[in-house]
Amino acid sequence: MSEQEKTPKPDTGGTPAPGKGAEASAFPSGTIYDVFKEALPGVAFEPAQGASEVILHFPVSDLTKVCRAAKDDPRLDMKFLRFLTAVDYMDEGMDLVYQLWSYTRKHGVTLKTRIPADNLRAPTVTNVWRGADWHEREAAEMFGITFEGHPNLVPLLLPEDMTDHHPLRKDVPLAPIEEWQAERLESSAGVIEEVVEELQRRGRLATVDTEAPDAAEGEEA
Repeated sequence: MSEQEKTPKPDTGGTPAPGKGAEASAFPSGTIYDVFKEALPGVAFEPAQGASEVILHFPVSDLTKVCRAAKDDPRLDMKFLRFLTAVDYMDEGMDLVYQLWSYTRKHGVTLKTRIPADNLRAPTVTNVWRGADWHEREAAEMFGITFEGHPNLVPLLLPEDMTDHHPLRKDVPLAPIEEWQAERLESSAGVIEEVVEELQRRGRLATVDTEAPDAAEGEEA
């Protein structure tokens, strides 16, 4: 079994908003939370127990420091950024979520930091994990978050002209997006038909007989 197959599945469960998690003093000892406290004694962590691993909330002002320590401190050694995403709490802001794993220490953690709804900005972590590049580009276009210092924060999945909608935000109206998608599909339908016909002409695509079997039998009779 490969090392990747041994890696536990990421904890994608919800977690309380900052200030509503477990009291730090009452949190069980012997977890990854203890290691983070030792590595970063000046950071105000709020721990919570997720479905499979510990979740740590902390202020966004400490984001770069926490991520750098998570990767570089040998006690943590979390060189693998499993993924980066966001959770929209509307007027309460958004949580940035970082799933980390250490192949040497065989432990993981979920880091979460809240950014305010009226200032959806956070420092990039591409200077910590190069793999954060595409993750941040996707979060930027899907949630409207600006990752300051990102080397190339351009759309990853969406068309470049789709700048007024962020599909994973809860305040996005779906009807205009569906209308836009329908227009795109209609405009491309003729092109698709031409491609299919050309492939069939060249014998590279089987011609599908759409005639109903019963109708064909009736004609033969």
